[in-house]
Amino acid sequence: MRLALISDLHANAEAFSTLTDLLDAADRVVCLGDVVGYYCQVNETIDLLRRYDPLCLLGNHDYFLLHGCEGNYPDSVRFGVQYARRVITEDNLAWLAERPHVWGGEIGGLSCLFFHGSPWQPIEHYLYADNPRLSQLDEFEYDLIAFGQTHRPLMRLDKRPALINPGSVGQSRDVRTYGRACAVILDTETMQAESIIRDYDMKAVIAEALSHGAGEWALKFLGPGEALSSSASSEGKSGQPSSVLGL
Repeated sequence: MRLALISDLHANAEAFSTLTDLLDAADRVVCLGDVVGYYCQVNETIDLLRRYDPLCLLGNHDYFLLHGCEGNYPDSVRFGVQYARRVITEDNLAWLAERPHVWGGEIGGLSCLFFHGSPWQPIEHYLYADNPRLSQLDEFEYDLIAFGQTHRPLMRLDKRPALINPGSVGQSRDVRTYGRACAVILDTETMQAESIIRDYDMKAVIAEALSHGAGEWALKFLGPGEALSSSASSEGKSGQPSSVLGL
C-alpha cells in the first residue's frame, strides 16, 4: 500500500496543489494536523484535502479555530485563526470539528499511531529531533508512529516503531526546504519511504496574506533557505538504516 503522509498545510492551497498527483496515486492519505492557520486559502485547502477522504488529525491551529486562541500567541497565529473564522464554510468547520486528537489502528498491515504534537499532549507538544521525549516513543507497541507540528522532516526507519514527520506542506521551517511543499510516500509492505519536496508560487501566498492584513511575518519561511544547496535533488528516496531527513 502507498501511504501518503502530509502535515501542516496551513491554508496554503498553492503549496498543497503541487502534491495532488502523489495523493491521486496513493492508496490512503493521512494528514497529521494544522489544515488552517497563518495563510488565507482556507476553504480551498480543506476542499482539496476532503477530496481524498483522508484520515486527518486535529492540529493546534485547527483547535484554536474551534475553541479560541487564548494566551500569549504571536500575531501570526492570531491572524490565521481569526481570518479562518471569518471565511470558513459551516460544512468545513463541522468537518474539522470531527477530527480526532490521536488515532491508533491498522493501515496496510501496519499498526499505526498518529498525532500532531505528541501522544501525551497532541495539541501543545513539539517533538523536535533533539527532544529527549522522542526516545520514549520506542516504548509504544506500534509499527509506525507519525506526527507533525515542528514543520521539519524527520524519518527513522531502521527500528520499530518507525518514526516519520513528513515536514510541512504549507510552511516548511527547514532551511533546505523554505518555500517548498514537503510530504512522504511510504510503501507499507517494504517500509521504503520517499521524501517529496515541491516548489510552488510562494509570492502569491505572501501577497494574498498581506492583502488581507497580515504583518511582515508573512515573509518568513516562504523564501529560499540559506543552506539550500543548488545541487540538491527535489525528490529523494530514503529507507536506508538510520536514515534521518531534515535534521
